[in-house]
This record gives sequence, C-alpha cells and structure tokens, in this order.
Amino acid sequence: MSSFISDLLKPGGGIALIPFIRMTIVALLIMVTLMGIAGVARIHMAVLAFLSVGLLISISWFEKAWDEVQSKRGSSATGSGGVANAGNKEPEKTD
Repeated sequence: MSSFISDLLKPGGGIALIPFIRMTIVALLIMVTLMGIAGVARIHMAVLAFLSVGLLISISWFEKAWDEVQSKRGSSATGSGGVANAGNKEPEKTD
C-alpha cells in the first residue's frame, strides 16, 4: 500500500488514477441520466450530463496525449546514437 502511495506522489505518478477517474465520471453520468429521466431537476441534470461527457472527452484526450509523449520518449531513448549520444541531446519540451 505504501509503495502505491509513493508511486502516486512521484512526478507523473498520478496517471495511474486515470482508470479510477474514468469509472467515477461514468458512474456520475449514469446517475445524472437516471435522475434526469426520473424528473429530478431536469435542466440541472442535463447540464451535469453535458459536463460529465466533456470530462470524459478531456480525460481521453489527455491520456492519448500522454501516451504519445511516452512513446516519443521511448523511441528517442532507443534511437540511433544510443547511450553515448544521449548526453549531447537537449531534453524535449512537453508543455
């Protein structure tokens, strides 16, 4: 348990929470949709459903961008030149 928490606190470690965040947002979307169908504050539930879908889209976009950055880092580390050339290369900006 402590290793999981220490992994989360390392830089870039929060990416491990993406599946949990996605499941939580899907559960929110299901509850909001069911409450909207039941007639509880329909306009509010419609707005919350819209925001939930936006969150799901943004999480997917972030995960896709993260995977692209990780694949670029992996391919540049094993590219031509190997370890001998790695010290001469400036790190890529990711922001």
